This record gives sequence, C-alpha cells and structure tokens, in this order.
Amino acid sequence: MNHLVIRGTLVKTPRLTRSPSGISHLLLAIEHRSMQEEAGLTRQCYARIQAVVSGVEAESWSTKLSLGSEIEASGFLQRHENANGVPRLVLHAQTIKQV
Repeated sequence: MNHLVIRGTLVKTPRLTRSPSGISHLLLAIEHRSMQEEAGLTRQCYARIQAVVSGVEAESWSTKLSLGSEIEASGFLQRHENANGVPRLVLHAQTIKQV
C-alpha cells in the first residue's frame, strides 16, 4: 500500500502549471511540525514535502490556497527526478482539506 496523510502549512506560494498535454498541475510545498511519541519518549518532528495536485482539482485549489494556508493532504508517494537526476519523493495529493 502507498498512502500518506500529512497536515501542515504551505511555505511557498502554490504554482499552477500545465503539462504539454494540457493537464493542470498545482505545485505545493507543505511543512509539518509536531511532537510525536517514539520508544516512550517525546520528540520534535519536522518535515517538508513537495506535493502536486493534478487535473480539474488543480484549477479549483489554485484559487483557494495561498502562502500560509493550513491544509491536510492525502495521496500517494511517487519518485521524481530533477534536471540533474537527483531523486525526491513527491506526494501526489488526491484529497485536500483546509484546516
């Protein structure tokens, strides 16, 4: 199974792009901070993850989200490579909620 749910703050202005085939993609940067229990101890948790929303949902969310928006995103992880071939995991968000 490949499913991730994360709640956090948008730390970059969402950017709407289009693929050569005309599909809309909304690019997001989500930052998460929380306290988590692990092995009986409390630890600070920090993560920043890139996310993308595609299709009709991208168009819709592009007018609702802005820098600093609090969201909960869920979807699947996919490996992407930048122009230099450096890999990273990107959340392909299938569901977004403002919180």
